[in-house]
Amino acid sequence: MKYSYPAVISYDFGDKVYYVDFPDMKNCFADGLTLREALDNAEDVLNLMLLDAETQGIAVPEASDMDSMNLHAGEIAALITADTELYSRIAV
Repeated sequence: MKYSYPAVISYDFGDKVYYVDFPDMKNCFADGLTLREALDNAEDVLNLMLLDAETQGIAVPEASDMDSMNLHAGEIAALITADTELYSRIAV
């Protein structure tokens, strides 16, 4: 199944890490030392969470509209996509 979920990305100057949070997905977070790494990790964790929900027959939440994102100073929004069918075939 294919999905797209909005994510909130922030940079922590103290930790020197990018953090990614999925407001629609409970306990779904990622991070990375670079923005690219954080986005790659976000895609990976989103695929894992959704694939697990599908496998267990748990309903997944509906994705929010990007326009409804409530961002704070220094945060950016990104749309992260997942393809659980493809992911299940290539995941190690």
